[in-house]
Amino acid sequence: MIGTRVISRLVPVSMTYGHFRYYWLALLTGVTGHQMLLQFTMHWQMFKLTGEPMDLALLGMAIAVPALVLNLLGGVLADRLEPKFLVAAAQSCSATVVALLAISVLTGVVQSWHLLLAAVIIGAGQAVDQPSRASVSPRLVRPEHIVNAVAMDSLVWNTVRVAGPVLAGIIIERISIEASMFCSAATFYILACVVSLLKMRPRPPSSGQMLKQIGESLSYVRHHPVFLHVMLLTFCNSLFGMAYIGLMPVFAEEVLHVGAEKIGWLLGASGVGAILGTWMVGNLREGFPKGKMILGGAVLYGIALILFALAAGQELYRMSMALLFVVGVANSWYLVGGLSTIQQLVPEQLRGRVMGLYGITWSLSPLSVSQAGIVADHFGAPVAVAAGATVIVASAGAIFALSPEVRNLRSGTGRGPEPTAATVAAATD
Repeated sequence: MIGTRVISRLVPVSMTYGHFRYYWLALLTGVTGHQMLLQFTMHWQMFKLTGEPMDLALLGMAIAVPALVLNLLGGVLADRLEPKFLVAAAQSCSATVVALLAISVLTGVVQSWHLLLAAVIIGAGQAVDQPSRASVSPRLVRPEHIVNAVAMDSLVWNTVRVAGPVLAGIIIERISIEASMFCSAATFYILACVVSLLKMRPRPPSSGQMLKQIGESLSYVRHHPVFLHVMLLTFCNSLFGMAYIGLMPVFAEEVLHVGAEKIGWLLGASGVGAILGTWMVGNLREGFPKGKMILGGAVLYGIALILFALAAGQELYRMSMALLFVVGVANSWYLVGGLSTIQQLVPEQLRGRVMGLYGITWSLSPLSVSQAGIVADHFGAPVAVAAGATVIVASAGAIFALSPEVRNLRSGTGRGPEPTAATVAAATD
């Protein structure tokens, strides 16, 4: 009995729900393929074809632009339709595109425009997939366990920051690039199959004019500072803070002078730190000063990235790895902390649309490579990473000074303010 009680305390409460466990394992599989493909394999293939950092920037734009344009539509669809089927459709489409891309690499006909076209289609699929996935896990657990479920979802993404790049690097180095692509496609199909079979808590679908529904979500976020400033911080991270991932091929070839496998382990160190940071967020006690953790984590993230750029510029591989571990911890403190806050506070009838807005901030991350690629072309990859990190530090400092709502935020189980008639009216102004 004592052993059983100890185990029950160690098992995250969200994992006691059977269908959430199925979803979590499928998500772990699919996100591993996602990280292998979009954070490593496609960038590696593009750099191998052209050898130009600017082409990495174009690849990032090809993923980001359709996601940015279509994310609000994806949020509306997630509230109007059954989100699990939208996730299944988006994942299946992406899997088919990746399999065709792998065939083009295998047969030796692949060109840079093939990669760009595949990126556009995958980016469009993400615009539907992201807000729909964000609407799935909260309906697999009771409302009081949503924060834990969000932390477990985030743990998946942070875990595969270890497994994904390392696995892709090993497969590319020891087998081939197309083998890595085929593996990614298979994981997408697995996630599509499992998510379509989930049994979720009932939720009445939204209805009404599409533009009015979008306006309601915009108005809600605009009138609630916690939502607005957390999204602003994520926006800055995506546009300026994530460049180091996409620029890893440049660091490998021109800065650290190492191969794909060593770069995979370098990114893996960041993932290990992110796992630790996510665990810490998922176990915050009631009343913990969560707002200060979010903002302090953003500052630490920026400082650690600046130090990483300096260490990499001196070809200090082990020091670079240690600093990326710190980067991973801090990244989870402010990103997972912010995401769990939004998921806990957002009204159920607005979840898809608000998460669609939040997804836009995430969709900017490929553009981080675009802007950093331009800087790297002129000043080098370390300068590009350090400049973006400086923006993160400045943004967190400004929010700390100007937003007492975020600064004084504490962990708890409260719900956010419901959308009022005034909010709805404001949306149609």
